[in-house]
Amino acid sequence: MKIHMLAAATLAMLAAAGVHAAPPEQAPHARVLQLDSNSDGVIDRTEAAASTRLAARFDDLDANGDGRLQRGELRGARKGHGPRGGHRGGHRHAGIDALARLDTDGDGRISRGELEAANAAREARAGADPKRAARTGHRARPDLLAQFDAIDRNRDSLLSRGELRSWSEAQRPQREAEMQRRFDERFSAADLNGDGRLSRVEVDEKMPRIASRFAWLDENGDGVLERNELRPQRGR
Repeated sequence: MKIHMLAAATLAMLAAAGVHAAPPEQAPHARVLQLDSNSDGVIDRTEAAASTRLAARFDDLDANGDGRLQRGELRGARKGHGPRGGHRGGHRHAGIDALARLDTDGDGRISRGELEAANAAREARAGADPKRAARTGHRARPDLLAQFDAIDRNRDSLLSRGELRSWSEAQRPQREAEMQRRFDERFSAADLNGDGRLSRVEVDEKMPRIASRFAWLDENGDGVLERNELRPQRGR
């Protein structure tokens, strides 16, 4: 009883002194998901601009090269964090490494059967939650089955990490062109007066997630964001 009374008295004293418990720190994945300004279930390059770290790793994490970071790719991002201050090279192939989850038998390779099983499971999830499938565009990964022969350079009917990495690098120009198209599309949609620049009002209305970083992104301090200021810098 005395212990309970003492605890109660201590809490009362702390409250009277204005001492409050610090709120729990927000989980990293929750912070990342907050970047999804249009609530479509994915984070595109423009949304990623609100996070300097995520923007720098965008291309490496975008395993399917569709210009969007999806849940599985973001899981790879969280697992891929190395020691603080460590060499950034460890993140170089984080996006490709997210595909390791498809290697269900753990032999270090991905077979056609494993891809077919993964696609079937994805279709089942989409059927169980059609609203989510429509929201995300039902694009969980590139069509590796359709590209299987092109990726399988040694013709052993298995996809290795090296083969996937080489294929991904070869696809980079196409991915970058598509991402540029999406960036231009988002920028144009936000540029309400068509002057090729984004004012604070336009950013507040069309890109609210980066509104709090407007001054930071406005490198020349002219009160508007131009394309070269808004486009995330490549982390290479």
